[in-house]
Amino acid sequence: MLKIFGSKKWENIKEQFYNILKKQIVEAKAKPYTVALGCAIGIGGNFIPTFGLGFIVAFFIAWLFRVNRACAAGVSLLTGPFVPIMYALNFVVGGLFLTPEAGDMSVIEFIVDQYTKLLHVGDIQDKILGFLALFGSSFMLGAAVNTVIFGTGVYFLAMRIMKRFETSENKE
Repeated sequence: MLKIFGSKKWENIKEQFYNILKKQIVEAKAKPYTVALGCAIGIGGNFIPTFGLGFIVAFFIAWLFRVNRACAAGVSLLTGPFVPIMYALNFVVGGLFLTPEAGDMSVIEFIVDQYTKLLHVGDIQDKILGFLALFGSSFMLGAAVNTVIFGTGVYFLAMRIMKRFETSENKE
């Protein structure tokens, strides 16, 4: 697998990817900010629990705000495999804000306590309450913060890529 990254095959894959992007976005005369906002919505939607429908939610939100829907859904699908990491990051960030309220617990203990509530063996009522506690305040606070931070980062990254395409198009 690692051998592909240093080979001509990898360079060809990258070139094909850039050509597809160029045809779908730059040559379609999409405004850079609509593409960048679509990308930001795509990654931001994966920090919120959408139960596997994040790309549809991202597409709908992009349609609502009249930004690039294809980029929103595409980025959501591309970053979909990282959702477990994103959710864990939500707990860490939310825990950083809420741990001082938890008293003597460290951030790690707080996060372990959150997962323990979900995995608690008991009747169905305990399971439901554990699930609600898991996706409670620490998770959602972390999701909000991470959505803003990563969405902003992806927005500026997409803008930079779009400007790069525009300058390369002007040279031709």
